[in-house]
Amino acid sequence: MQISGQDQYDCIGFHNQLPKGKASGIMTIHSGHIEFCIAEQRINLPLQGLKVSLGGASNRLVYFENPNLPGWNFYTSDRRVLKNPQLHRLPSVSKLLRGARNKHWFGWGLITAVITLIVAVPLLIVLRMDFFTGVIAKKIPLEWEQKIGESAIAQYQFGKQFLDQQESERLLKPLVDPLINALKNSRYQYRFQIVKEGSLNAFALPGGQVVIHSELILRADSAEELLGVLAHEIQHVEQQHGLRNVIGTSGIYMIASAVFGDTSGLLALVSGAAPLLINQSYSRGFETQADLEGFALLQKANINPIGLARFFEKMIDEEKKQMDKLMDQDNQELAKQALKFLSTHPASEDRIKRLQLLAEKNAPKHKYQNLQPAFAELKTAVASFVANDQGDTPNEN
Repeated sequence: MQISGQDQYDCIGFHNQLPKGKASGIMTIHSGHIEFCIAEQRINLPLQGLKVSLGGASNRLVYFENPNLPGWNFYTSDRRVLKNPQLHRLPSVSKLLRGARNKHWFGWGLITAVITLIVAVPLLIVLRMDFFTGVIAKKIPLEWEQKIGESAIAQYQFGKQFLDQQESERLLKPLVDPLINALKNSRYQYRFQIVKEGSLNAFALPGGQVVIHSELILRADSAEELLGVLAHEIQHVEQQHGLRNVIGTSGIYMIASAVFGDTSGLLALVSGAAPLLINQSYSRGFETQADLEGFALLQKANINPIGLARFFEKMIDEEKKQMDKLMDQDNQELAKQALKFLSTHPASEDRIKRLQLLAEKNAPKHKYQNLQPAFAELKTAVASFVANDQGDTPNEN
């Protein structure tokens, strides 16, 4: 131990003159030498030429020897000896201290790097969730997407009344074909269905399933409004937004695993995700992307792209009217449910203005194609379907 006021430390000495070759004692550091008092002997090691080294488990022991005093070796377990100012003048001690400092800082640097990695990777994934889910979604086989969509629509159809599929295809074909034909290298086969629902909504599922509520068709004033909504929904499919939403709920560990190539757990999760896909909400980034890509798709199809903005304006006005009529909170929630398209695709003045500006900047020199006759026929058929309760009712057994 170090005695107060003196530079003394417990030590062990080795020499063949000592009992059993070693003995314990006290070492005292002086200005020019180190004195070892061991087994009633006093041995002085000159500081000049002194060799100091580390050893033992984790280099916890400090060894001393001097070639001028052969056969004698000493060590102390009190590493505070290295802080002794007399020893600091020795090159061997200075080298040891530099090495110890470097090792210390390396150790702390390594720990800091590991902690930073543990914190930074999940934080990076959270901050760039849309990017990472996009990378992972591309690893999901097309067959999986199709099965997910089919599973979700099968669950949704239970107890619902759909317009006859052949009739739906006949009525919708002249309207949606321009959109589908304008898609370049799409991997999806789209299937559009019309369900008898009194809420304003439409939704798309992975793999290309698109469901349109009858009320949305009846409330739209033009083909452009309906097709603006459908172009938006098609882009949710093309950009894999529904699938990416499911991936985003899987947890940081599973997402990180999938980024580095292990998608087995993710595939199992996605396969059971059908209930999450109906009437889901999208992030602002996904909605903006669907707006912009949907706008571009409408232009390629030679359909007036202002339709979606007009439909949003109509829905916002309708929501305000409903809210004015229903002032208490419970009824306001019912009104929001009745306007499901706005609850799952929240519109804003900025969003509408962005679409309007795009339409003004990209006004064509030629006329957009006129799809109003086909839309009028669709609207009449849907009104009859709703009024007469005609359609396909899935088997509930």
